Amino acid sequence: MVTLRRRAVALIMIRADAEHWADSAYRDKTYRAIDLGVGGIGVFAGRLEETAAMIADLQNRSGNRLLIGADFEHGLSMRLEGGIAFPRAMALGRLDSSVTESIAAAIAAEARAIGVHWNWAPCADINSNPGNPIINTRSFGEDPNTVSDHAAAYVRGSQRNGVMACAKHAPGHGDTSVDSHLDLPRIDLDTDVLSRREMIPFRQCIDAGVASVMMGHILVSHLDNESPASLSSKIIHDVVRIEWGFDGLVTTDALDMHSITDRFDAGTATVTAIAAGADIALMPSDTDVAMRALMKAVDDGVITEERISQSEHRRTTATAICKAIGSASADQSQHAELALTAANAAIEYIGNASVLPLERYKQVAALAFIDERDANTATTFFRYLAEATEVDIDFGFVDGTIGERDLSGILEGVEHAECILLCFFGMSLAYGASIPGRENIPAIIDKLSAHKTRIVVSCGSPYGISELTSDLTINTFSDTIPSLAAAVLRLIGRKPA
Repeated sequence: MVTLRRRAVALIMIRADAEHWADSAYRDKTYRAIDLGVGGIGVFAGRLEETAAMIADLQNRSGNRLLIGADFEHGLSMRLEGGIAFPRAMALGRLDSSVTESIAAAIAAEARAIGVHWNWAPCADINSNPGNPIINTRSFGEDPNTVSDHAAAYVRGSQRNGVMACAKHAPGHGDTSVDSHLDLPRIDLDTDVLSRREMIPFRQCIDAGVASVMMGHILVSHLDNESPASLSSKIIHDVVRIEWGFDGLVTTDALDMHSITDRFDAGTATVTAIAAGADIALMPSDTDVAMRALMKAVDDGVITEERISQSEHRRTTATAICKAIGSASADQSQHAELALTAANAAIEYIGNASVLPLERYKQVAALAFIDERDANTATTFFRYLAEATEVDIDFGFVDGTIGERDLSGILEGVEHAECILLCFFGMSLAYGASIPGRENIPAIIDKLSAHKTRIVVSCGSPYGISELTSDLTINTFSDTIPSLAAAVLRLIGRKPA
């Protein structure tokens, strides 16, 4: 007979990374947590094949009882090496929602093929605040109706292919100016604005039958001025359960984020979340501490059998979606074509498109203005561009802290260029990422591209780019592989095959 303590521990999900799976100490620590009864794992770093093998190993050890989740918003490549990358949500928000539904179905097929039941997507957050450092291109847009249509379409596409969707980050993370990975954001919107703007996409996802809702680590003062939404019974019970009428699976966001760990120990966060009505405590910062705290909460009557039974029932109901169809297969070549077509269709031109294609110029300079975290993306883009054209192109990396001496060297290097590509990358300012010396960039650009054709290529967030003067600005709204490729095709005057 399964004890009440063990049933409580099953409400915890932990992280497991295939890139560490060869390490026996890491593997044994994960095995121990599974043996003690944790209810599932979230997969992150590692190669696709290794992740599938790790999942199979853990399912075999657990008797095939684990719930496997992952953060695959724009495809498996968001977390794993392999799988097809799709455009980010902001790009999809410019298209018909049927495209989003097809892409969600494709992601689900690839997820199921490696044993993942649950995709922590879509973001139902609205870009209410363009300065939002963490949502940004993860949102389908700034309009509640657009976000609602696409988030609901994502839910339908994922769940018709047997993978649970998850509307996040309730009750809405869009109007924040703080990254919840680093600190606790606060939202001071009144309940009327929350109801008619931030909450609309979540209600639409619930109407579409979404299996789960993820609570954000955000302090929403007009709903609960003391606890973040992920730990708040006032929000989980009163808003999500009663006001929204949702009786599906509720999970916290990852409990190892600084917005939580800087304020609560792992045990307090886990027990508080479950007591508040969450069905899953997602990735506490210390699994052992979280398990011990939950078991003690059961012994002390803080977590009751009734509370545990409610979560068990919701999990059983939600995961029935995963058994609705047979084992998945994934046609990656078809998915890649879908991704590139969508990325191309999402591109926006602002200005004079007749300055293209690049073949009209004898010499071109391409400069990437980047935070160091975007260096790989910029390098990939430059490689695609170099391979796609016969034009003489000089490439360089710049940021706003460049000194006069180095700037003079670049000026000499681009002296004979007739056209300058000014390239920007990145989805947002997550974890504090930003182009160093960002405020100096307009003046630097003016110096580098004086009397030359100036093309701005924004492969990522468009916010802050519109202030730059150019002959043409190309916005992709996404920094993933298909969006980079689509931008290159536009620059050389070709369309996807």
